Amino acid sequence: MSNPSKEKGTKAETKVARYLTTQGLRTTRRPLAGSADKGDLRMLLPSGEEVTLEVKAGKQTQNFPRSRMDKWKRETLQEGRNAKCRCALVVVRYRRAFTDTEVWLPNSQWGGVNGWTMIHIDMFADAMWILDDQAREE
Repeated sequence: MSNPSKEKGTKAETKVARYLTTQGLRTTRRPLAGSADKGDLRMLLPSGEEVTLEVKAGKQTQNFPRSRMDKWKRETLQEGRNAKCRCALVVVRYRRAFTDTEVWLPNSQWGGVNGWTMIHIDMFADAMWILDDQAREE
């Protein structure tokens, strides 16, 4: 791969996918889809429901302004609509421990009010099992 930014992105996506898979959440990288982008990763909950994840890594994630996060959120929501599934935004923090990876969830897509919630990736993996169990009980 000759593009350093693409290399960093691919490495981050692969790391997130492997981690979530080790936590029991089948996660795979998506092929590029052009204007109908469906996000970077496809995760299946134990119930079989699909979740789209967009991974951000590198210098762009270091001390980013709110406007950049808002742009990432809008893009991620569109990618979730393109994929016809729930959606989450994963931000891999620059030069930090992997467990400090932030996952941003749109509350309205998870049964809450408008807004977004941030949760670290290890807690996210645990929460996906809890949410999935609750959905099956209803």
